[in-house]
Amino acid sequence: MKLPSGFDLNSIEVFMLTAEFGGMTQSAQHLGMTQSAVSQTISKLEAALGVRLFDRGMRPLALTPSGKLLLRDGSNLIAAAKGLAREVREGSEHPAECVTIAMAESIANHLTAPLLQGIGGRALSWQLRSGISLLQHHEFLARKLDMLITGSSQLEEVESVEHFPIMTEEFILIAPIDFPVADDPIDALKDRPFIRYSLLSAMGQRIERQIARMRLQLPNGVEVDSTLQQLSSVAAGLGWSITTPLCLASHPDVLPRLRAMPMRRAQFRRHIQLVSRRGEFGTLPRDIATLATESLRNGRLPALAEVLPWLSATITWPGEPARNGDAED
Repeated sequence: MKLPSGFDLNSIEVFMLTAEFGGMTQSAQHLGMTQSAVSQTISKLEAALGVRLFDRGMRPLALTPSGKLLLRDGSNLIAAAKGLAREVREGSEHPAECVTIAMAESIANHLTAPLLQGIGGRALSWQLRSGISLLQHHEFLARKLDMLITGSSQLEEVESVEHFPIMTEEFILIAPIDFPVADDPIDALKDRPFIRYSLLSAMGQRIERQIARMRLQLPNGVEVDSTLQQLSSVAAGLGWSITTPLCLASHPDVLPRLRAMPMRRAQFRRHIQLVSRRGEFGTLPRDIATLATESLRNGRLPALAEVLPWLSATITWPGEPARNGDAED
């Protein structure tokens, strides 16, 4: 059943105050309205319900049986509405029923456990998903997901979406451990097989766009859709690849068989951020993004930077000045 026009919370509240004050003049003064506006509001409410709420032949105004019923139950309705408005505004103080967060596989490797440990009490249940990031974008827009933690900028133009920065990382080169140190690693690697990261992922597409900008004609090699496949393929000597510090830190056991190198030219990076719909879940999205930054900053990356000291210069945290270079994605 569709609610009749004129039967709304504002009209019910005007009616209730008029009944409690015993007259339209008194309720108008309390509400900051004119007596005429109060009278029109109540008349529209009566027309919407098809009943009389006040016996206007009596002074002070007397309620009809229908008016008494609305006054009795309307107070519960107004109280519930105000409580709901408060919970929506202050949603971070109340556990959500269920929160669904999707992350790229390279990010989920680092954040799943820390997020549950840090904010698990903020929802009655959680669904944390990892997988192909571009498919997750479609699910987010279809409201099948509440939030995304992503390195893609494809949702930047959506007005109803908020973005909370987590970190920025430059892409780096990886080759088998026996690859010799070179002044220009890309030039030395370009004729060798290239291990592609899935083109169904935002990261894979970002890498391919940069390869096209560099006008590299790379031999057909292997395409994989997980960081472990990518790193282990390179470690096995099957080719070289382009990855990120987070991906490399996901599988430290593979590191002894890899040579990781900064890109000395054509540097590019990805901005990892949390994406949520504006106004939903109170401060929870911002709090999750802050926790994600702390978890990544104090997680596996510092240990990796001890082995590869140059790696720290490829990572920027929120509040730090941006470095020069290609800032897309």
